[in-house]
This record gives sequence, structure tokens and C-alpha cells, in this order.
Amino acid sequence: MADDNGDEPKKAKGKKKKKKAGGKILIGLILGILIFFGGGGGLAWYMGWVHALMGWQKPISHAELEIGKPVFHPLPEIRTDMKTGECRAPFLRAVVHVQLMPEDVPRLQEAEMQVMDAILTHLRGQERQHVVGKEGSERLRFELVQIIQNIIRPAKVHTILFKELIVQ
Repeated sequence: MADDNGDEPKKAKGKKKKKKAGGKILIGLILGILIFFGGGGGLAWYMGWVHALMGWQKPISHAELEIGKPVFHPLPEIRTDMKTGECRAPFLRAVVHVQLMPEDVPRLQEAEMQVMDAILTHLRGQERQHVVGKEGSERLRFELVQIIQNIIRPAKVHTILFKELIVQ
């Protein structure tokens, strides 16, 4: 009998441990499921899937901007000699048209003398080999856009077109 009394409390403790372990697993499983569905629901809400399913679409508003077409403004013909270490300096002649918005043309016209001065100063510092060829003309186009852009800021220059570009 003494053995029976000693065995019963051990079995009862084992059953309590199994019940506690089973309860912890059940609580962990329920929490995991809640977190999974809560996270999935939050994701669905954030991504707008719930709104689409329920038909809660916000009215889509369209904004239309009326902007004019860019215009070309011709600059005076550019003639300048270029930097060289030789006796005869190369000569550059260019006719340039600046593409910009119509409302920015008066700003360019006001600063036209400054623009021409900056362009001539820049070109006189260039060497012939830096201007010749496709890469040279593209680099020159980029540099001239930057020069004009800096002078007439906040107006924006779209691009410039060379109507004529001759290097002799």
C-alpha cells in the first residue's frame, strides 16, 4: 500500500505536466494563428485588397495640366576662335536655337547678352579636338544647356539645336 500511495502522486504530477505542456502548445498555436491572420489582414488592408473586395474604392480624380508647347528661340550667330598652341587658331561658327517654354522666352531675351558672353567665354577655352565629331557636339550641347540654364534659372531649358556648327 505504501507503494501505491507513492505511485499515485507521481502519476498525478506527470498528468499535470502533460496538461501544462499541452496547454502551452495550444496557446502558442492560437497566438501563431492570430498573428498570421492579423498580419495577413493588415497586409490586405494596407495593399487595398480589402477595399477592392468590399467595393470601397475612392473616386479617382484626374488632374490635367495645360502646358504650352515648347518654342525655339534663336540666339545670335556665334563666331569665335578656339584655344590652341599653334600659330593659327581654329575658328568656330555656330547658329544655336534654344528650346524652352513660351513663358520663359522673355527671361531668356533679358539675359541674352549674359548668355552670349558666357557661351563665347566657354567656347574660347575649348580646343578643336574636344568639339569635333558626334561626341564633341553632344558634349558641347550639354555644356551650353548648363550655361544657359544657370543664367536664366528658375526657367528650364529643354535642349538646344545647332542649326549650323562649323569648326575650321
